[in-house]
Amino acid sequence: MQIDNINSTWIAAQQTADKSERAVADANNFARQLQDASEALEASREIQKNVAKKAMTDKNTMTPEQLAYDKKLREACQGFEAMFLNMMYREMRHTVPENTLFGNSNADKIWQDMLDTEMVNNMASAGGVGLADVIYRQLTMEDKARQDYTDRIMQHRQEKISE
Repeated sequence: MQIDNINSTWIAAQQTADKSERAVADANNFARQLQDASEALEASREIQKNVAKKAMTDKNTMTPEQLAYDKKLREACQGFEAMFLNMMYREMRHTVPENTLFGNSNADKIWQDMLDTEMVNNMASAGGVGLADVIYRQLTMEDKARQDYTDRIMQHRQEKISE
């Protein structure tokens, strides 16, 4: 079919060229996004390394009481994460239909609950989903801010006394 010196073959070729140009543009865009994400991840890792180094320096200057408090705080955060994961697993188990072939006795349910509890405790101590770390960081930031505020007040009082 010919319309004003444009035939259907030319239109099909043009559409194919447009699609391939879009595909190349999409591939380039994806490659750019992937590169940006890779750079952001590397920057994030560098920040985490610096924070870890600072934390180790801070721990080296901590008193034994502060180290004991820090250890208890981390254990409490991991315990909270384990409790959260255990509740999540228990609710997920409720969505799975019971096995009618062999039946589910109370002993099976207790055994499964104990297994889930132990599994989530191991998950939380191995890093879990990161909830314990977030809570720990938040609580330590609040403690540091409170300590800094107290130090500034004490310094201000010392300056007033010395005047």
